Amino acid sequence: MRRIVPNIYSDNLEASKAFYVNFLQMDLMMDLGWVLTFASGENPTAQISIFKNEGAEKPDNKSIFLSIEVSDVDKMYERAEKMDCDIVYKLTDEDWGVRRFFVKDPNGVTINLLTHKN
Repeated sequence: MRRIVPNIYSDNLEASKAFYVNFLQMDLMMDLGWVLTFASGENPTAQISIFKNEGAEKPDNKSIFLSIEVSDVDKMYERAEKMDCDIVYKLTDEDWGVRRFFVKDPNGVTINLLTHKN
Protein backbone atom coordinates (compact mmCIF):
# COMPACT_ATOMS: atom_id res chain seq x y z
CA MET A 1 0.00 0.00 0.00
CA ARG A 2 1.21 3.48 -0.81
CA ARG A 3 -1.46 5.44 1.04
CA ILE A 4 -4.96 5.23 2.49
CA VAL A 5 -7.25 8.25 2.18
CA PRO A 6 -10.35 8.54 4.38
CA ASN A 7 -13.39 9.95 2.55
CA ILE A 8 -16.05 11.92 4.41
CA TYR A 9 -19.47 13.04 3.14
CA SER A 10 -20.34 16.67 3.84
CA ASP A 11 -23.46 18.80 3.69
CA ASN A 12 -21.27 21.93 3.86
CA LEU A 13 -18.10 21.87 1.74
CA GLU A 14 -17.18 25.48 2.61
CA ALA A 15 -17.23 24.79 6.36
CA SER A 16 -15.15 21.67 5.73
CA LYS A 17 -12.68 23.66 3.64
CA ALA A 18 -12.31 26.27 6.38
CA PHE A 19 -11.80 23.60 9.08
CA TYR A 20 -9.18 21.54 7.25
CA VAL A 21 -7.28 24.56 5.88
CA ASN A 22 -7.55 26.97 8.82
CA PHE A 23 -7.61 24.64 11.81
CA LEU A 24 -5.59 21.60 10.69
CA GLN A 25 -3.55 23.77 8.30
CA MET A 26 -3.71 21.21 5.52
CA ASP A 27 -3.13 22.19 1.90
CA LEU A 28 -6.13 22.10 -0.45
CA MET A 29 -4.79 19.88 -3.23
CA MET A 30 -7.97 19.47 -5.29
CA ASP A 31 -11.31 21.31 -5.46
CA LEU A 32 -13.68 20.01 -8.13
CA GLY A 33 -16.73 21.61 -6.53
CA TRP A 34 -18.06 18.22 -5.39
CA VAL A 35 -14.89 16.79 -3.86
CA LEU A 36 -12.10 18.42 -1.86
CA THR A 37 -8.79 16.71 -1.17
CA PHE A 38 -6.48 18.02 1.53
CA ALA A 39 -2.88 16.98 2.23
CA SER A 40 -0.39 17.62 4.99
CA GLY A 41 2.38 20.04 4.07
CA GLU A 42 4.80 17.88 6.08
CA ASN A 43 3.67 14.54 4.64
CA PRO A 44 1.81 14.83 1.32
CA THR A 45 0.59 11.23 1.47
CA ALA A 46 -1.39 12.09 4.63
CA GLN A 47 -4.67 13.08 2.96
CA ILE A 48 -8.39 13.47 3.58
CA SER A 49 -11.08 13.84 0.92
CA ILE A 50 -14.44 15.49 1.56
CA PHE A 51 -17.30 14.65 -0.82
CA LYS A 52 -20.45 16.72 -1.32
CA ASN A 53 -23.39 14.78 0.06
CA GLU A 54 -25.83 14.66 -2.84
CA GLY A 55 -28.57 13.25 -0.61
CA ALA A 56 -28.10 9.69 -1.76
CA GLU A 57 -25.89 8.92 1.22
CA LYS A 58 -26.98 8.99 4.83
CA PRO A 59 -23.59 9.31 6.49
CA ASP A 60 -23.24 7.90 9.97
CA ASN A 61 -20.34 10.02 11.16
CA LYS A 62 -20.48 8.37 14.57
CA SER A 63 -18.70 5.43 12.97
CA ILE A 64 -15.92 7.61 11.52
CA PHE A 65 -13.08 8.41 13.91
CA LEU A 66 -9.73 9.77 12.68
CA SER A 67 -6.47 9.84 14.62
CA ILE A 68 -3.90 12.41 13.52
CA GLU A 69 -0.47 12.58 15.12
CA VAL A 70 0.85 16.15 15.26
CA SER A 71 4.18 17.58 16.37
CA ASP A 72 2.67 20.00 18.92
CA VAL A 73 -0.69 18.94 20.34
CA ASP A 74 -0.68 21.82 22.84
CA LYS A 75 -0.48 24.34 19.99
CA MET A 76 -3.33 22.56 18.19
CA TYR A 77 -5.43 22.62 21.36
CA GLU A 78 -4.86 26.38 21.73
CA ARG A 79 -5.85 26.87 18.09
CA ALA A 80 -9.00 24.79 18.61
CA GLU A 81 -9.99 26.94 21.58
CA LYS A 82 -9.28 30.21 19.73
CA MET A 83 -11.28 29.04 16.71
CA ASP A 84 -14.14 27.86 18.96
CA CYS A 85 -13.95 24.32 17.59
CA ASP A 86 -16.18 21.67 19.10
CA ILE A 87 -13.75 20.07 21.59
CA VAL A 88 -15.39 16.89 22.85
CA TYR A 89 -12.49 15.52 24.94
CA LYS A 90 -10.17 17.93 26.75
CA LEU A 91 -6.40 17.84 26.39
CA THR A 92 -5.27 14.84 28.47
CA ASP A 93 -2.07 12.96 29.25
CA GLU A 94 -3.02 9.30 28.86
CA ASP A 95 -1.43 6.48 30.87
CA TRP A 96 -0.23 4.73 27.69
CA GLY A 97 2.09 7.58 26.66
CA VAL A 98 0.11 9.99 24.50
CA ARG A 99 -1.16 13.52 25.03
CA ARG A 100 -4.38 14.08 23.09
CA PHE A 101 -7.74 15.74 22.65
CA PHE A 102 -10.79 15.13 20.46
CA VAL A 103 -12.46 17.71 18.22
CA LYS A 104 -15.45 17.42 15.86
CA ASP A 105 -15.10 18.56 12.27
CA PRO A 106 -18.06 20.43 10.66
CA ASN A 107 -19.46 17.08 9.45
CA GLY A 108 -19.62 15.56 12.93
CA VAL A 109 -16.50 13.42 12.49
CA THR A 110 -14.44 12.98 15.66
CA ILE A 111 -10.73 13.70 15.24
CA ASN A 112 -8.25 12.47 17.85
CA LEU A 113 -5.26 14.82 17.74
CA LEU A 114 -2.28 13.40 19.58
CA THR A 115 1.43 13.58 20.30
CA HIS A 116 3.45 10.72 21.74
CA LYS A 117 5.07 11.78 25.00
CA ASN A 118 8.82 11.32 25.26
